[in-house]
Amino acid sequence: MRPLRYLIWLFPLLALAQAPYAVEGEVVYRGRFPLGSWEGRNPTARGEVLWDGVREAQGQVCVDQKAWDSGNTLRDEHTRSIFQAERYPRACLYLKALYPEGEALVAEGELEIRGVRRPVRILGVLRGEVYTGRFETRFSAFGLERPRFLFLEVEDRVEVLLRARVRGGTP
Repeated sequence: MRPLRYLIWLFPLLALAQAPYAVEGEVVYRGRFPLGSWEGRNPTARGEVLWDGVREAQGQVCVDQKAWDSGNTLRDEHTRSIFQAERYPRACLYLKALYPEGEALVAEGELEIRGVRRPVRILGVLRGEVYTGRFETRFSAFGLERPRFLFLEVEDRVEVLLRARVRGGTP
């Protein structure tokens, strides 16, 4: 009877075990300048997240810094130089919390760009296997030079959208 008692004690612990979620998707950023705006995309978002189903989370989702594409080769080359993509080939989100807030699913963690980490809070929704979230950040928060477009400096504020398919875990 003793092994049965240990097995019964083990079931609640197994239920609390975190299951990994595979994440893959794209990051879209929007930069603005006095005459307009542009978007760039990076389809290389990949990572793995562990979530307890309540609030605690850990894991990372990274993008290849060389894969930014705004549709303008010169702008993309300049973006890669600002990010120092050769020296820092990845930018990563290190997740610390994931929790519902009303209709939203909030992801909190730290965003690392060019070796600098800053807190980030992503407000999003999960529909089926697809998470769509948004946040804002600033070039200055990471010590990055602001790009110029037609001799006009881009605004410091950048909008970021994450679209990702999330698979695995337990329902």
